[in-house]
Amino acid sequence: MWKFVVLSLTLLFLSVGMASAQQDVLRLDVDKSYVINLDTGGTKTYYKDFLNTEQLEGHTLEFHIYVHKVEKTPILDEYVLKLETNLEGPPEWKFGDDFRRSAEWIVWKGREEHELPMRPIILTGVVPKPIIPVEEPGFEAYKETKGIGRREVYVKLTVGTTKDGATLETIIQPIDPSMKFLSTNSGIQDAKHEIDKNLEEARGKIGGTDLEEDIKRLYEEGHPGWASMLSEHYKELSVVVEPPPVALYVILSVILGLILGSAFVYVYVSRGGGRGVDVSQISSELDETSGRIEEKSSSINAISTRFARSEDEEKRGVARELIRIRASLNEISNEIRAIADRIKGSR
Repeated sequence: MWKFVVLSLTLLFLSVGMASAQQDVLRLDVDKSYVINLDTGGTKTYYKDFLNTEQLEGHTLEFHIYVHKVEKTPILDEYVLKLETNLEGPPEWKFGDDFRRSAEWIVWKGREEHELPMRPIILTGVVPKPIIPVEEPGFEAYKETKGIGRREVYVKLTVGTTKDGATLETIIQPIDPSMKFLSTNSGIQDAKHEIDKNLEEARGKIGGTDLEEDIKRLYEEGHPGWASMLSEHYKELSVVVEPPPVALYVILSVILGLILGSAFVYVYVSRGGGRGVDVSQISSELDETSGRIEEKSSSINAISTRFARSEDEEKRGVARELIRIRASLNEISNEIRAIADRIKGSR
């Protein structure tokens, strides 16, 4: 009986201990915390608006982080607060009256510290260069390979316990949301804009392809220079392989048929092969043929007008060629009408 009671009490204490371990000890005040970019005039950006933004390398940022103790949550004497970041500078922390230049710092040690009101945490550091690890297809084993891309930068706060005062022995609570944003530079941003523009132009000519996706992936995985150059070449290639408009194929084939048909009729009639046929009807049909050619000529004019307004020099060149074709078609239409008139006169 006593063993059963002891076992029950032990399980009860363990469950209470686990429940308390899962409770927040400290909580981040997201609405109060903010960041200042000292290189852009010191504008204040609140914590939640700063998350996942892109920041330029070399800029100095100043974080003002506010945390508070959670009511009714026990704070054990061995609890500490670890501060860490991959900002450069080296980064400088301030907690109360204490300062530290270091990537990591453990503060908030002991009962006396715990009983004081929480002081704001101030961190000043420089956005690092956007150097990231890259994966090379077929060479995945070479993990030390580096590239240029948007690098994740972080500021982390963690409640835990420590024995040596420098590292955490156990983690009690990561304080969320952890501040994460991206390091970039103007060259990477310009490359992204140029790549998007080139790929959009190519997509408009030949549609989406696997090569387009590979170029995007090349940029995302740390090769913005190669991706930008390849996107330019890809855009130029799309101009060469771009299929002419289907409507233009249809128009030209119909016109060719009409021209050949009318020429055949004229030769047939003029050489006497048309004895017994209704010459008036043939003449009328030739007039109609001439009219249809003029209609198709108008359609070509609409296409050439659209191409002439394009920013693409290649399309403007096509527009000029279509205008010349339209002029020739108008001449052919006039000649067919003249044929129709001669047939009428031969009756």
